Amino acid sequence: MPKAKANRGGLKMISCPRCGKRFFSETNVLQHMNQPTARCPPSDNSIPCSSINRPPHFPSADSNTYQDWDLNPPSPEVHETEDFTMDAPEEVIPLVPGKFVEVYEGSSEEWQFTSWLLRSRLSLTAIDSLLVLDIGIPLSFRMGKQLRARAEVLPSGPAWLCEEMEPESPTKHPVHLFYRQLLECLQSLLSHPLLTPHISFIPWKVWTSAARVCRIYDEWLSGDRAWEIQDALPRGATVLGVVLSLDKTNISVMTGNRVAHPVLISLANIDASIRSKTSLHGYLLLALLPIPKFVHKTTCIRGLLQDWLIHQVLNRVLTPLKTVATVGIMMSDPAGNLRYCYTPLASWIADTPEECLIAATSPKASPITTATSKNFGDPFRHPPRTSSITLSAIQRACAEQDPFDYKNFIKVIRALRLNGVVEPIWKGWPLSEPSDFITPEPLHHFHRFSWDHDTRWCILATGAAEFDYRFSLLQTLVGYCTFEDGVSKLKQVTGHDHRAVQRYIVGVIAGSVPRRFLTTIRSLMDFQYLAQAPMFTDDSLTELASALQDFYDNKDAIMAAGARCRE
Repeated sequence: MPKAKANRGGLKMISCPRCGKRFFSETNVLQHMNQPTARCPPSDNSIPCSSINRPPHFPSADSNTYQDWDLNPPSPEVHETEDFTMDAPEEVIPLVPGKFVEVYEGSSEEWQFTSWLLRSRLSLTAIDSLLVLDIGIPLSFRMGKQLRARAEVLPSGPAWLCEEMEPESPTKHPVHLFYRQLLECLQSLLSHPLLTPHISFIPWKVWTSAARVCRIYDEWLSGDRAWEIQDALPRGATVLGVVLSLDKTNISVMTGNRVAHPVLISLANIDASIRSKTSLHGYLLLALLPIPKFVHKTTCIRGLLQDWLIHQVLNRVLTPLKTVATVGIMMSDPAGNLRYCYTPLASWIADTPEECLIAATSPKASPITTATSKNFGDPFRHPPRTSSITLSAIQRACAEQDPFDYKNFIKVIRALRLNGVVEPIWKGWPLSEPSDFITPEPLHHFHRFSWDHDTRWCILATGAAEFDYRFSLLQTLVGYCTFEDGVSKLKQVTGHDHRAVQRYIVGVIAGSVPRRFLTTIRSLMDFQYLAQAPMFTDDSLTELASALQDFYDNKDAIMAAGARCRE
């Protein structure tokens, strides 16, 4: 009789932060996460083959000078400046499957079939049964074990590490940080061979005509900030604009109550058409920040401790980027050339609460300007909230009260519109200002904003019954959402529904609200749509500012209609 498996004893205390599976030790979790054939959803940073070509005005990756292109003629003209000489862009070779398969001895059909087997959830026995069949593809292996053995010797991505953190206050459970080595992730993105035609390193300027009157802004490197950063660096240095993303995510549904803060990293040098598509894997999962439960009884103090811990673990993960942004580092690009790189923070993508968390401001203050909640309705832009302003306020708060005297310290930071973080992540990060790298993102700042404000104003102005009746009469096209019962009573609404309501809302309320109220909603909708354009010009930026000004000129119609509500 076979022996029964021995019970290891004790409870499974460590969970995988990606799939929630519980293990006995940190070593088991790391082995599970680093296993390329594990059932845990992988964070693969490979980029599939694509036929997307770089537009002809993009500078080539091998150029070493600033470039200034004219988009008016079919082929870009070459312009010269006082200090630099421009070269015409090189011919771009499109991405084709054969380019990546050529390094393997097998055929492309074998590679595609093998890739499918490795990504499937078939067991070794099932793979063996499948390989017995005549599938019409010559294979260099006949058993599942041979396939797995060959997969294990393929180059792997950055390995996962685990570190136990020590918070400032006791927690109910140990706090574990799962992360990857940041520079390895950065090099993995930078040196990917399939990114060769889709990555740039030199700032450039694009104009609509040879007169150079109207500029075009399509990528981060075509903007003024990239030029300013490049001018501040030593001659010959390469700017690698770091893009970070942070958002709280539920990793277990209905059971376990597992929540994590995934941190994603990408490069602003990669084309936006690549980064904006999740299927092309332009982002790499860098870390999974813990969300512990503190034992302190006061809710506001627990929130303060959680903010401290988030910045503590972010400093632990992102410190190498600060060092590289200060002294630089040699890294290899997709073509194999060595570049002396600096890593300023180009953008941090987050929703409004997490923007305040990153900027170390309270929810009643703007994370990018000096405006507070009393000034949010002003028709002009307040001065930017620079790092020096926030750090001065933090020093003042620490001088007035000891941060570890939680109750009194919270009273001080509330008066200064701070969230209580003493060591923000961006402190000591050269060429990185919160007012510059905190940028809007469409899901929360446009679609969710429109649902929380525009739609609520329209419901109060027209009446819930009339508003729902008008939505029920809409004759929708194929592929568009229908709202047969209206929208006023919807509870669980996704971003897809938010966008669908935005498409109809102006036509729905037409004729049932005052003209100035309709103008206010239309101008705000124009602003939200224009702000999502993939490319801007000086003229389109003027239209954007005009749409926003129209909203401010007519926004009193919302209060006149009694549609403003406070929730």
